[in-house]
Amino acid sequence: MRPIASTQSPLLYPLNEIFGTQAHVRLLRVMATEVEGPLTMTDLANRAGLTVPGAKKAIERLVRSGFVCPIGGGRHRQYEICRSDRLMRITIDLFKEERDRFGRLCTAIAKAASGLSPPPHAAWLQLGFKKIHDLLTVGLLHDAGELASAKNRLRDHLNTIEKDYNLTIELEGYTKAEITDAQFDKARILYGHVPTQGRSAPDKSAPPLTHQENDLRRQDMIRRLARAIERDASLISRAKIHLDSLLQEDQGPAASDLKEWRDILEMYPLHRLLRFLQSSSERATRLNQSNPFLAVLPPEERRRLENGHDT
Repeated sequence: MRPIASTQSPLLYPLNEIFGTQAHVRLLRVMATEVEGPLTMTDLANRAGLTVPGAKKAIERLVRSGFVCPIGGGRHRQYEICRSDRLMRITIDLFKEERDRFGRLCTAIAKAASGLSPPPHAAWLQLGFKKIHDLLTVGLLHDAGELASAKNRLRDHLNTIEKDYNLTIELEGYTKAEITDAQFDKARILYGHVPTQGRSAPDKSAPPLTHQENDLRRQDMIRRLARAIERDASLISRAKIHLDSLLQEDQGPAASDLKEWRDILEMYPLHRLLRFLQSSSERATRLNQSNPFLAVLPPEERRRLENGHDT
């Protein structure tokens, strides 16, 4: 038996059409928050985590409903949200609020962790959250002698955050001897630095890299990062969002570089940004120490870049 007992008019209740399936929601989210401009069906499917046939079926229904506009034809056809529709402009704002809510949650946890005294080595959010009632796991890395006390103090802050966001947060504490790279496959670092992240065990028989070799390795990684940005320009909008989130809090001496990055991403067209990233100028060298693109890459893609592979 079907769960819906009666039909409703799409004129009176268009949100039934807009949010009718998870595929609709995923596709609209991509078009609302990840890109500026139209996307092909394949790009939409990949970004939304859908199969191409599944994305095609959902997009065709959204097009018939008038909420998504097709551009061009044939194999080159692209799609974007019909921004002239007032309801769709409100929908875009809703997706942006969804994104900003997550940013505020991360900022609140990061602020609580950074306020511990002594501060931890790192704090992170585990992103294996699949169902709405699942536990949200926060990891904390501290020295063995400070870990228990730090967990208790952070727990007090997390209790307030749980109430504000209607979540259940599990706090797990680690020392440096207990963490492994595998724990960060689906993690977002909120504070500090995880020493083992993205690194394999060092080869003790290999001589240390010279300063020149380190510079060459760093330049090579930046070139690969530039190619990744050229292939996926949505990294620019994601980097802007990341910087905006950071700049909502006091970043101390790092704030000036972060603001400089935000201005660059706002003002530079793509070709100029890519040239700047790969420049050997003093300014580019300095700012690449706080490169925001590395922070918004998925952990696996970032590891590939650091290990000498294109994403």
